[in-house]
Amino acid sequence: MDQKKKYSTNRYSENHYNNEQPLKKLGRSSKNEAGVKTRKVKRHPVVNFFLFLTLVSSLAYFGITLWTGEDNTNFFGTLISSVIFVVFSILFIAICVSNPNRKKGSIVLGSFFLLLFNIYGSLTSLGIVQVPALGQVENFTGKSLTDVVSWASSNDITLNQDYEYSDMVPEYSIISQDIVEGTKIKDIDEITVAVSEGPNPDKEIIVPDMTSWDSERVINYVEDNYLNNVEVSFEESDQAEDTVIEQSESGSMRRSDKLELTFSLGEEANNSDVKIRDLTDMSEFAATFYLKQHRIHYEIERDFSKNINRGHVSEQSVKAGEMVKVNTDDEKVIITISRGRSITIPNLKKMSMVEITEWVIENKLKVEFTNRYDDSVKENRVIEANYDTGEKVEQGTTIEVVISKGSLVMRNFDSLEEFRKWADKYNISYEEKHEFSDDVPEGEIISFSYKKGDTIKNGDSIVVTISDGKECEVPDLIGMSRKEAIDALEEAELNYNFVTQNSNKSKNTVIKQSISAGSNVSKGTTITVTLSNGKSVEAREENSSGNSSSTSNSSSNSSSSSNSNGSSGNGNSNNSSKPTPDPEPVCNSCSIRSGELKNVILNNTGSFDGAANAVRNFITGKCPGVTVNISGDSSSGFTAGSYVSGFEGGSFSSCDTISITLAK
Repeated sequence: MDQKKKYSTNRYSENHYNNEQPLKKLGRSSKNEAGVKTRKVKRHPVVNFFLFLTLVSSLAYFGITLWTGEDNTNFFGTLISSVIFVVFSILFIAICVSNPNRKKGSIVLGSFFLLLFNIYGSLTSLGIVQVPALGQVENFTGKSLTDVVSWASSNDITLNQDYEYSDMVPEYSIISQDIVEGTKIKDIDEITVAVSEGPNPDKEIIVPDMTSWDSERVINYVEDNYLNNVEVSFEESDQAEDTVIEQSESGSMRRSDKLELTFSLGEEANNSDVKIRDLTDMSEFAATFYLKQHRIHYEIERDFSKNINRGHVSEQSVKAGEMVKVNTDDEKVIITISRGRSITIPNLKKMSMVEITEWVIENKLKVEFTNRYDDSVKENRVIEANYDTGEKVEQGTTIEVVISKGSLVMRNFDSLEEFRKWADKYNISYEEKHEFSDDVPEGEIISFSYKKGDTIKNGDSIVVTISDGKECEVPDLIGMSRKEAIDALEEAELNYNFVTQNSNKSKNTVIKQSISAGSNVSKGTTITVTLSNGKSVEAREENSSGNSSSTSNSSSNSSSSSNSNGSSGNGNSNNSSKPTPDPEPVCNSCSIRSGELKNVILNNTGSFDGAANAVRNFITGKCPGVTVNISGDSSSGFTAGSYVSGFEGGSFSSCDTISITLAK
């Protein structure tokens, strides 16, 4: 028994040792007082450091979002996103800390990506990093014109540029745009941006009273506020030398308004010769101020300069340091004011829109791009410009460039107005024809001479056939009564109006109609119907007077001494009746669409007489009886026969006078 017991005890001790010893050695687990094994968590400093950075960066991102909220167009959306992300980061950190089976590598990697996201979000919120809006219109405000041109070109968007003055936005930077940021690119065809061309020379400002200001302060104020019409003079005075003693105007005025300032020369002007200073690169105002200040007579010339900015002195006839006589015409100083660099127009046809824009900005020019279809010039390449290669221009000149949209391919149009707008925008020649149609409502398109997808060659014209509606034949109304005429016109689905005219026909009998019987017109056309008003008043008076005279003669001779009007006479007053007045004119309603008239003018442009005759024949053919006055304007600068002003189309009547001015 003792041996068995001893053996069992030893065996238990051996097993107990074998089960527990490795665990203690590895330090992975231990037993608590209840005998339950617990796992010891060994903390790693690198893991804790990344978790700490993740928490701090999440809170920082949230704080920056709140701070920059006023500048964010989508503040609430960004705020909600940052709150959700902070909550997610906190949950991630809590799970990593509380999970005993965490893997160090996974935690560090997850924390690293969260940290990067927080940093990126913070930088974008602060505006340090710009996020490109893929598929959306960007906010170009403050950006260079080159950026917008590049974006428009790459997205096949037509760019329109309006130049505006701005004191705040640098020259050639964007002031505003007509398409809201975030608009989908697929929803737009063009964008218009306002480009800064620097300070407005006519802007109204408040000019202070500069009396007693010294010359340096005045010069700085004039140049800082872009005053461009300041004249200075000097005279002897007991006031301090080189200070303002008189000012012509102060308060509200334009920068271009004349401002006269008188400065003091002191009690006695110095007549000694002056050692002239270097005037090179001084502004014109500062240089002329210095010469007047020292009573040096001068002349101004202007020329191009490679190195001196426009409006600054590029040369002086007397070198700096030489002596100059004062207050005499015997010795004048000639100063040359720079017109800027002489800019030679490169071969623009070999340049892209972006390259042209960069060249324009570099040379302080202006550029206006327009688009035109051309099957001989590749898309986005230059068709023509308003200056030829090799021509010389100066700074500030506007370069007009026409960019090709490639071959003109026919497309679908929902309305005639949409087609006209498209054709007029790209100077596409088109001709309008009219046909009756039982199926297509009046004014809508029946067909085009080209099908969708067809290529239209340069110089070709698109013929659009327009419906005049259902064809109706005008009935013969002459001799009908008013009621019969109404029934006939309503049966023919025509509109009508009535006028009256004196006639020997029975009252309310049709004696005229504005459109002759048998004519083919559109359904709903208005016919003016003239009804008889019975016999003329003169005829009735004549008959009445004749009957009275006859009765009087048969009954009494004395009656022959008076006429029907009660005036004395010889009894033959009934033979001197008044002449019958001309009948009242009938004014027919007419209408001409603006596109029709414009097309007639376009097809005859090149000759004033040819265009005038074509227009006159077209209008009178549409509305017989109308008066057409066409005058010529030789000062418009347009091609002979082109439209200048006057009637463009619309409703009128045959009693009106139509006036049109064409280029001569």
